[in-house]
Amino acid sequence: MDIIKPNYNKMKNIKSIAILGSLILVSLTACEKETVITDTVTVTGTSNGNNMPASNVMSFFENNLTDATATHNATASTGTQTFTGSKGYTFTYGPNTFNDCNGNSVTGNFQIEYVEATTKNEMLKINRPTFTNDGKLLESGGIVYLNATQNGQQLCINDAEPVSVTIPTANYSPMQYFVGSSDANNDFGWDLDDTENVTLGDLDSTDFEQNTFLIYEFEMDSVGWINCDYFYGSDPLTGVEVILPDTLDGGNSMVFIFYETINAVANLHDYDEDGTFDLGSGYSTPEGMDVTFIIVSEVNGVFYYNLSASTITNNHVEVISSVTAIDETALELILDNL
Repeated sequence: MDIIKPNYNKMKNIKSIAILGSLILVSLTACEKETVITDTVTVTGTSNGNNMPASNVMSFFENNLTDATATHNATASTGTQTFTGSKGYTFTYGPNTFNDCNGNSVTGNFQIEYVEATTKNEMLKINRPTFTNDGKLLESGGIVYLNATQNGQQLCINDAEPVSVTIPTANYSPMQYFVGSSDANNDFGWDLDDTENVTLGDLDSTDFEQNTFLIYEFEMDSVGWINCDYFYGSDPLTGVEVILPDTLDGGNSMVFIFYETINAVANLHDYDEDGTFDLGSGYSTPEGMDVTFIIVSEVNGVFYYNLSASTITNNHVEVISSVTAIDETALELILDNL
């Protein structure tokens, strides 16, 4: 299934989105024999000519995103319609909500794709960290993705009749409305849209068995990613570096910070592929927080991982000495149970 990713700059008129799912293929460039010492295995490879160790580390997260994406088979009608996802998100739309991006209302059958992500575990698995594009940490109340197509053609949302979304919550914190997008490096981040509001409402009594008694409510007038968040305010802040073993770098590995006490996750970057990952220029994270550093690597078709519990200190440097081979199913289970 193709997952569609918008280039989101708050499109208020005709919306368009790009296809998500191009798998990243990165080659290691050292010319000598390379070795990664792990807990249980040794990874070797030579990079000469066409015999270069290749990595497709993004496939783990893209497969999870595909698995997390549900489809609602919709039919245009004269009335308002509502459907509910497996995590309790509701989506309500009217007869004129979806059009063909030329302003013509949809008739007949069409498909709505959506993703619900409530916990930081779910956000981590689909590679949707809770940082803004300008480096601020967010605490999330829930992420949603929405897209619509008809016979393979992209549909848009009518500004005048947006999709109404609710997310069940036990969190009483006021949230703001953030839209998500990927940059030129394929890194995902969020931008505040202060023209839209997230309100707190009551759940229907039939939902009380979920142990959530409130809902976040907001409207979507564009297809794409929305996050209900608030800025996590804490001082002092500090930069973070994570150093991986030899032969593991930004070409074959991804590194995350999993925050233990808040619903948040960050990803770190190694653009020059020297094995040292950081949050990026201008990005920082609160000192004194208990976290788990998560490393996911893929070399020659084999996945590796490491979990390292730590407390963030000033100018924090985390050195990872080894990684362990694992299959995708077992890795998913580990991340689910963090």
